[in-house]
Amino acid sequence: MTRRISIFILLTIAFLLVVIFYIAPKYILGKLPLLPVQNTKNSTPTLSANEVERLNLQNLLQEEIDTLGASYNVSLYYKNLKSGYEVTIDPNRSWNPASTVKAYVVVEAFRQRDLGLINFDSRVTIKDGNVVPTELESSGYQPLRAGVKATIRELISAMIVQSDNTAYNTLLDVLDRRNITTALRKLGLDDTIVGEKLSLTSDQYAIDASIPGRQSNKTTASDFGQLFGLLYEGKIADSEEILAIFKQQKIDDAIPSLLPQHIEIAHKTGTLPPYYHDGGIIYKPNDPFILVVFTNTGSPDAIARIAKVAYYKTRDVLGASTVNIVEEYIQFIFNRFFGH
Repeated sequence: MTRRISIFILLTIAFLLVVIFYIAPKYILGKLPLLPVQNTKNSTPTLSANEVERLNLQNLLQEEIDTLGASYNVSLYYKNLKSGYEVTIDPNRSWNPASTVKAYVVVEAFRQRDLGLINFDSRVTIKDGNVVPTELESSGYQPLRAGVKATIRELISAMIVQSDNTAYNTLLDVLDRRNITTALRKLGLDDTIVGEKLSLTSDQYAIDASIPGRQSNKTTASDFGQLFGLLYEGKIADSEEILAIFKQQKIDDAIPSLLPQHIEIAHKTGTLPPYYHDGGIIYKPNDPFILVVFTNTGSPDAIARIAKVAYYKTRDVLGASTVNIVEEYIQFIFNRFFGH
């Protein structure tokens, strides 16, 4: 019995040290609302309610990223579309955008349509050099084959809804990739380049390498978030029509995964393991926001958890809270050494 008590005391001391110096500080920062800083002269709060909310959310999101062990593997951009405040974590890091690059192509397609340069009802013949595997196949969208004729409208829809790579490669030829990057600069998106096709074989790549404007794709969480901000504010022509396409995307294993099913989301994913990206507008009732999360964590799960924290503005929805963990551990100690 004496040996049990000694072991229990040692474990309890070790546990209390962990709680005091690690768990408690993180719990307090992530759980309790931040209090406004008081002015010592007139006791007037110096932080607005929006700033308090922003700081609290920043702490919650950073804590979740740290808990996931992804501190150096995530870029995040958040903007509350009701209040206007932003939360960012490494937002200007340059990433291989994977299929999120397709969002920029959609915007350019509509711009060229409005200028009369292309007609969405015109048919384009799919070339063998553009035919590659796609991310998602379903009965509604069969894979595009060489020789098939598709309208530009159909290519745009397939590129976003199914994240079809063949449709993307074809549209890069139709629009001229140089025009896409040039147009992005005019929108103030300075850290994005759309210059290469996706999922090419070595032979296809060798051919594409000689095409004018060919360079590696890149973007940032900030640029991607700013794009959706411009669309939400109607600062890009045909914004509502473009967002309607993004709302139809079928790949929902990232941002939408842990959110209420009835919530409308206009977004675009990107997958090129270990890269998993997602970003767009979450139309939370009375509190819509933009969320972009770029990762190289090897799974979309991290994005889903981060999105849930951003939506509910608490980490309690992710499972057992810190308090529950402490209580369960104490119960385990008593059961282990004093239970029957």
